[in-house]
Amino acid sequence: MKRPGDFEKTVLKSRGPLISGPAGDEGGCDLCGSRSFSLLHTWEVGDSWNPAAIPLTIWKCECGLVFLRPVPTRDQLPDQGEWWSTKRKRPRRNMWFKRIRTRMIRRTLGSTASRLVRDTHKVVPSGRYLDVGCGTGTLLTLASRFYQCVGLEPSPIAAAEALQKGFEVIESSFEEAPIEPQSFDMVLMDSVIEHVQSPLAFLKKVNHILRPGGVVVMKTPKFGGPAYRRHKSGWNGFRHGYHTFLYTGETLGRYLQQTGFEVLTRPRRDRLFDDILILWGRKVADVGAPLKLSRNAGLGRQAR
Repeated sequence: MKRPGDFEKTVLKSRGPLISGPAGDEGGCDLCGSRSFSLLHTWEVGDSWNPAAIPLTIWKCECGLVFLRPVPTRDQLPDQGEWWSTKRKRPRRNMWFKRIRTRMIRRTLGSTASRLVRDTHKVVPSGRYLDVGCGTGTLLTLASRFYQCVGLEPSPIAAAEALQKGFEVIESSFEEAPIEPQSFDMVLMDSVIEHVQSPLAFLKKVNHILRPGGVVVMKTPKFGGPAYRRHKSGWNGFRHGYHTFLYTGETLGRYLQQTGFEVLTRPRRDRLFDDILILWGRKVADVGAPLKLSRNAGLGRQAR
């Protein structure tokens, strides 16, 4: 019997030599449909970077999309994959330097969260705002100055704290949340799109709930940035076992274009030396009803 996480010896084409790839029944690339993948990194069970009960493997499609396959199930991760659990591994390095840098940036430019809301406000000045993966409500607090805010959060730990702050919060995964079509002007996802089962299906639902001309903004770790080039398999952006997809500006932009959005050139954060990628997309077309995803597939994790 095949165990979860086992590899079948399915030979896939890559830009280099032929390699043994992930199980063929998991399908092709979510972005382009190709089955031509190259192997980037593997962490065996027991590796200090691997919190899961199965080996973790990162692949790169010929289109440039980077993904984790197979994805651990909740019971293969600490505390059922709860992102806000104290049992989740949180690797840290150079924390003293990061604290100093963060303080300097906040004093001159403001916090990362405040800058994200400020830039978004320039694109959509007012309206109904949905924060997917709202966590404990940090961005909701900032955005409530401009918008009628609703949060969505699957973690009961984080959702309870956001509720205590007085916000309307839907405690659910985004895929399963009963949200009326064309009911929001803005959807914000800070550190969410790297956790999803299928970015294509996810963004189709985002399109479905946005009004014509509505805007989505996504903030996510940038694959290929200076931190990845320096640390490779030890890059914190992998959030080993939790991040299912990783993007460049090109691959995330293609997702937006395939799901009925125009990629905005301003605002945009995708510079050569950036480790964070932020893209804004404006809805220019309907893409039909969103796809229905399996409740038990992958992590269903959508929170910071």
